[in-house]
Amino acid sequence: MKVSIIFLDYMRHDYTARVKAQNFGNAGYDFSLVTVDRKGIAAALNEGIARSRGHDAIVTMANDILMPAGWLAAMVAAAQAIPNTGMCGIHCVEGLESPEPVNMAGVLVHPNFTAFGNALIPFSAIGKIGGFNEEYDPYGMQDADYAFRLNKTGHINYYLHGLKSEHIGHDVGNGSEYRTMKDAGLTAAADKWGRLTEEYDRSSNYTINLPEWP
Repeated sequence: MKVSIIFLDYMRHDYTARVKAQNFGNAGYDFSLVTVDRKGIAAALNEGIARSRGHDAIVTMANDILMPAGWLAAMVAAAQAIPNTGMCGIHCVEGLESPEPVNMAGVLVHPNFTAFGNALIPFSAIGKIGGFNEEYDPYGMQDADYAFRLNKTGHINYYLHGLKSEHIGHDVGNGSEYRTMKDAGLTAAADKWGRLTEEYDRSSNYTINLPEWP
């Protein structure tokens, strides 16, 4: 499986060097790297997807999450074993919907509505639902929207059992420019969520922004 890491490095570069050193050094699996530095998470990921043409999967990666040893090797093994993988993640700070692990094709996972944080997404799934919805930009619920569309098209999103990532850029309440942008985006996203998910269901169309390869 050929994997492209899409490294999102917009603003807040305080942790970039540390995250790159750890996550790239302990991946346990070869990968290509696409770095995107632009405002708007969905737009940045869609650019990364377009630039990752020819790979079998992408990994969405933030510049403030540290990954455990062997993380990419574990993700690839899971995605290869579970053919309908949507988002394969490593648990960070959110609660688990399925506290007890489930054995899927010999892999212990925690099925979850979405896999927050860094996640591996096979191109087989991307080919069915397209890119991320840029209506949520610059920030807020892009990952939940993508997970919703994956769930609706027969994919499963999950966390790997026994592995934990660390969010070192936790910034709730710090009043920074970036945090202010995030808070405003999350507030706006809540209103968009209801409208967009209703539109998806009404039309039975969960595919948007499908990259057009040259």
